[in-house]
Amino acid sequence: MKRHEQRKKAFQLLFQIDKNVVELRNARFYEVYQTETFVKSVIDYYIQNQDQVNDEISGYLTGYTIDRISKVERNILRLAVSELQSHGAPVKVVIDEAVKIAKNYGDKDSHRFVNGVLKNFAVQNEG
Repeated sequence: MKRHEQRKKAFQLLFQIDKNVVELRNARFYEVYQTETFVKSVIDYYIQNQDQVNDEISGYLTGYTIDRISKVERNILRLAVSELQSHGAPVKVVIDEAVKIAKNYGDKDSHRFVNGVLKNFAVQNEG
């Protein structure tokens, strides 16, 4: 499975387990979590560092709290920040992938919002 597909599945898993709506082991695509190392590592990183990841994202939201942004945007940002923090992936690649996912799953302007938050996050976390 290509990395883009893995990111989409990781997003879909995060979306399902958001606010404990579904337990991870009962989530659709759980088998991907079990078989794809990248998916497992990003999901596990988020679960183990939830508060830190959410606080990081919250620091780049103006006029919103993490709970007030859409569930799609919230979980795309969680995926991207978790990947950046746990894998040291190239920032441009992670932002581009997050924007693609936002275009597919989000509202009309979700990709702009996700792009803006992640670019600000990247600038503040350089070097």
